[in-house]
Amino acid sequence: MAEEKREQLLKALNAALGAEYGALWLLPQHMAQVEDEELKRQLKLIADVELEHAEKSAQMIYALGGEPNADLPRLKPRRGVKEILEAHVEGEREAIELWTRAIEATDDPKLKKAFEDMRRDEEGHQRLLERALSRL
Repeated sequence: MAEEKREQLLKALNAALGAEYGALWLLPQHMAQVEDEELKRQLKLIADVELEHAEKSAQMIYALGGEPNADLPRLKPRRGVKEILEAHVEGEREAIELWTRAIEATDDPKLKKAFEDMRRDEEGHQRLLERALSRL
């Protein structure tokens, strides 16, 4: 892998790692405010997948000879179910963009598939959150 591509990929992976950590920081605070047990269960499932993504991202960073170095975004917990869901829909949109950049930064078929799988997870989260938002 050319050094420039490797650096691009490490940058995309570290950005994705920061986004996953951000979601993991916010989700428990938001779940604590949600009274609807089904929505709370869905948010917990999303958190579980985000943790898997964070671990996979870190593993890939190490495999590429890098060090995980995620800049954590300045995040503000939201109040109220509508605001919580809107914030997470936006977070999923951003995650989809990050995984798309990672896909575009590699020619490696195994990495490309892993990134496509993670993007597909985020797209599923986005749909789930949008459905929940439409039921309010």
